[in-house]
Amino acid sequence: MNRFVPWALVALCFVLGIASRSIGETFAVFVPSIQQAFDANRGSVTLIYGFSLLLGGTAAPIAGWIADRFGLRVLTMVGMTAAALATAGASQATNVWHLHLGLGVVMGFGSAALSGVLSSTLLGRWFPPNRLGVAIGVSWSASGVGAMATIPIAQHLIATEGWRGAYLIFACASAVFIPLLMFLPWRRIERGALGLVPLRAAGDAGPTVGEALRDWPFWALTVSFGLTSIGIFSLAPQVMIYLLERGFEGAYAAQALAVAGVLMPLGMVGFSWLADRGGRRLAALLAYGSSIAGVGALALVRGPSDDLWLWLYVLLFGGSMGSRGPMISTLATLRYRGAHFGRIYGLISMGMGFGGFFGAWIGGVLHDLTDGYAAVMVLSVAALALAAASLGSEAGARERLSRPKP
Repeated sequence: MNRFVPWALVALCFVLGIASRSIGETFAVFVPSIQQAFDANRGSVTLIYGFSLLLGGTAAPIAGWIADRFGLRVLTMVGMTAAALATAGASQATNVWHLHLGLGVVMGFGSAALSGVLSSTLLGRWFPPNRLGVAIGVSWSASGVGAMATIPIAQHLIATEGWRGAYLIFACASAVFIPLLMFLPWRRIERGALGLVPLRAAGDAGPTVGEALRDWPFWALTVSFGLTSIGIFSLAPQVMIYLLERGFEGAYAAQALAVAGVLMPLGMVGFSWLADRGGRRLAALLAYGSSIAGVGALALVRGPSDDLWLWLYVLLFGGSMGSRGPMISTLATLRYRGAHFGRIYGLISMGMGFGGFFGAWIGGVLHDLTDGYAAVMVLSVAALALAAASLGSEAGARERLSRPKP
């Protein structure tokens, strides 16, 4: 029976991700309705998503502290409550700053509690190094798999119930999970698999926060998270309206984004599988190369007749969009696993938060200043190229450490 427990915990992380993060990822579908409802400029609307990304990273140390101090039961219940309150509050918003607070700050904290901190802290106790990457990749893929359903559902609900009604329905869906989390056997879950975590009881608590901060790999992983988030989120929140402006119908554009959501988990698991099999550096470079090529394909979409370039973007950008998160999380877990891991990983995740915030905000501002998307795409490509160099260096170092000594 114990052999099924690790994958049951992967499924738990996966389901919680769908009930929280995948709902947050539907924001791109809401952008046109929100912009029209409040007569707001693009920068102020994308700033909502930017705040969500900012808190998703900067609140990660708090989520890590909750996990280390109070346990995963408290962490998951707090995170799911925040996700439900965020979407419920959004449905009642009467000003854009209400959405900044609800969908930005509160939803961002919920994402911090239910994403990387949870999956890395939990799964790192149940999987050995050569299987950890795939496990974390499957967990992280929840937002992409969820997008297969939540993006078309959001588009349909906006058309039939309005954007406020859509957020209220999503709030109810998240709230259902809160009482269920109370009754899980968290003490048994947190003990982990025999042989992986007993080092703590033997007096080896792993690296401290101070030791990690003095370690170059900590900064390589943090910078990789930040630059990757800038590269992705300067562009992603605007793709829906980009396609609408080029003449695509809303349902067709939403379908394309949903397919990208289908491909994202495949990329997460596929690149993580390659990394676990000894190709961490190669997997990282291939993932970044695919994203950069996807941005180039999107730049060539000029109208509804450019289906080839649109679907090439979906394949390349969608298939690699979320693949770096599991890679960074796996490398962080392998290097810093121990009693202080939650806080260390939370600090690393701050790079993702700051990068996502500035990426989404600057992407919207660049569009408003230039009245186009060329500058946004240049920023995206530059950030992804720099992130590839940073993550590639740490992935190569991990490969050298994993080689048997002569």
